[in-house]
Amino acid sequence: MALALATSGCAREMSGAARRDQATTLAAAGHLAAVTLDTGDACRPPLAAFARNGPGGMLTVFIEGDGHAYHNRSTASADPTPDDPVALRLAAYDPTPKVLYLARPGQYLPAEDLAGCDPALWTLARYAPRVLACLGAALDAAKTTLNARRLRLVGYSGGGALAVLLAARRTDVVGIATLAGNLDTAAWTALHHVPPLVESCNPADAAAAVSGISQVHLTGARDRNTPPWLCRRFLDRLPAGADARCLVIDKADHHRGLAESWPGIDAYLPPHEDSWQP
Repeated sequence: MALALATSGCAREMSGAARRDQATTLAAAGHLAAVTLDTGDACRPPLAAFARNGPGGMLTVFIEGDGHAYHNRSTASADPTPDDPVALRLAAYDPTPKVLYLARPGQYLPAEDLAGCDPALWTLARYAPRVLACLGAALDAAKTTLNARRLRLVGYSGGGALAVLLAARRTDVVGIATLAGNLDTAAWTALHHVPPLVESCNPADAAAAVSGISQVHLTGARDRNTPPWLCRRFLDRLPAGADARCLVIDKADHHRGLAESWPGIDAYLPPHEDSWQP
């Protein structure tokens, strides 16, 4: 398990098949099995997902980052599957008894399925309402499949943006955690001098809607992609007294050092055991 987690971060320039094989290996190391979630017309084809269905009614959901969104600065990637699936490594490492890993639209698909996908789903529309509808349908299906009642959403990078945006739309989310989260897309695109994500929602605009949810946001002190000030900017949008904090991890950057800090962060979120009664 430790070897799989350590070596996966070194993979670069892998083929789509190799990246899918890597995901299967990582999932198996964490006792996660592939699961098919019936998302109906909201997701065609359905999202790739792995789950561990232990006891309890609390489901911890790990949402993957943007992956290999662009081939270069101006050309969309033909396959957005990540070389280093950080959220999957977190899900495999997490001790929570009931766990779901959700890939993003287009990730882990064979070439024949990718051919029918709109690249906007992993570029300008990566956080669009249609993507939120897709992931929302997957969460609904997962609750039924895994017999869950409440959700804790954990998102890496762009998955952090989606965790916030999804929580703002739902009433069953009791905890949010992000790692290197893109928590203000307008500020992020300005920082990197890239075109605005015109088809996407900005998680910063959803701050008030999630202010009643316990949340913790990890950011690396050396992260130049989503630097710590983005997290502080997001917290400035929350009302006083919100149960939310930014934790800056010394020596961590956008890829290295955050996953290793996760076991100690879990304590900031509602417990695994779900005492909520319908």
